[in-house]
Amino acid sequence: MTRKAWQAMSLKQLVFIAFLLIITPIGYMLYKTSNVLERQLQQSYQQTQTALELSQQNNVLERLAEDIVRSATQYKILKSPPLIERLNEQIESFNNQLSIQMFLTEKSQYQQRFQRLFSEVQTDPFNEIINSLPQLTRDLAEQSHQQVALELTNLQEQARETRQALWWQTGLLVLTTLILMLFFSSLITRPIAELISRIKAIGRREKVPEEPIHGPMEIVQLNNQVLWLNKHLHQLEQLKDEFIQHISHELKTPLTTLREGADLLAEEVPGPLNTQQKRVVSLMQSSSISLQQLIEQLLDYNRLQQPNTIQLQRVDIQKAIAETITPLQLLISEKSIHLSLPDESFVVQLDPNMLHRILSNLISNAIYYTERDGHVIIATRVIKNCLVIDVENSGSAILPDDAGRIFEPFYQGKKRRSGPLKGTGIGLSIAMEASKAMHGKLVLITNKADKIVFRLTLPLEQL
Repeated sequence: MTRKAWQAMSLKQLVFIAFLLIITPIGYMLYKTSNVLERQLQQSYQQTQTALELSQQNNVLERLAEDIVRSATQYKILKSPPLIERLNEQIESFNNQLSIQMFLTEKSQYQQRFQRLFSEVQTDPFNEIINSLPQLTRDLAEQSHQQVALELTNLQEQARETRQALWWQTGLLVLTTLILMLFFSSLITRPIAELISRIKAIGRREKVPEEPIHGPMEIVQLNNQVLWLNKHLHQLEQLKDEFIQHISHELKTPLTTLREGADLLAEEVPGPLNTQQKRVVSLMQSSSISLQQLIEQLLDYNRLQQPNTIQLQRVDIQKAIAETITPLQLLISEKSIHLSLPDESFVVQLDPNMLHRILSNLISNAIYYTERDGHVIIATRVIKNCLVIDVENSGSAILPDDAGRIFEPFYQGKKRRSGPLKGTGIGLSIAMEASKAMHGKLVLITNKADKIVFRLTLPLEQL
């Protein structure tokens, strides 16, 4: 059957054919075994019946032989004509029984010996050869018993050979059935496994192969639906990206004007402001800064959703951390946060822009969520050709319901960070996407009171 024929076959048809092909050799084996057992049983019955008949015939012949010898002896003594008639009748009866015996045992040479003996006796009733008749009869009985024993032995040997042949055939049947099961199961599981890998690729936003899947018709149809879904999701993703880029750029122009106007008002260029007006202008400034930060993070997150080419450069980790902390120095001073930085510096090969995205979000979150007079500890080390950066901060633990979702985009937990700017719920998502782009790993390793630790692990080549 060709591949195209397999592809056109439904799953129900495939399962039916598999069942039929697997059950057929089993049925044939049962049928053959039944016939073999029936034949051997019939042979055993026939051998038993023959042995019983031979035993009965031997007993009859031995009695007739004794009667013939007795009649011959009496005739020698009495020489009575009726005795010779009885002797002839006994000889005729013996010959009749002997014919039946010869038919059962096929020992024709014994029949000839008996005929010669009786011929001599009938010629000369006083011949002493008649006395050898009982022994000759016993020899015939012994030969018939040996023949029956030999045939029974042959029957047992045949049964043993048949049993061994059945074991070999059963083993071959099991192997054939196993091969058929593996073959038909692979016809079903292989396309299903390929289909699952494609669905996972869609979930990971990876490229999905568009080659058709060869298998049952239902799986082929499902694969076509998955390919359609992937194409549709790709189109929606493009529309989303275009929308975010468009709306972000459209918002930047009025936002810039708003910020410039708020700054001019704050500097009292148009004229002096009273206390209430200054408070309103300050609110406008902080809100415009928050809106600008949200727009920049949206653009940054949108860029990270696209395939990124990593630009490896020499990066001084200590310097990169210092550059990230510089814009946050004022807030660190206002909250009297004790900041601990790594003493040892590493120069490694990394993408500086991706690293900056990760560090800025981790460190800013640590500072914003740390209470006044708290501490923030940044530790770095290289373990097994991997750069490990731990960012620890004091404060209350993250709630269990929030801990499992903090890396989801736009998710904000019940606990709000302190500071002039509110969180957007996208910072940790950007950090996570940037770590994935560098084939790294970002996890929350410690979550308890006064010790919340995020760990970043990046593979690298140390210089």
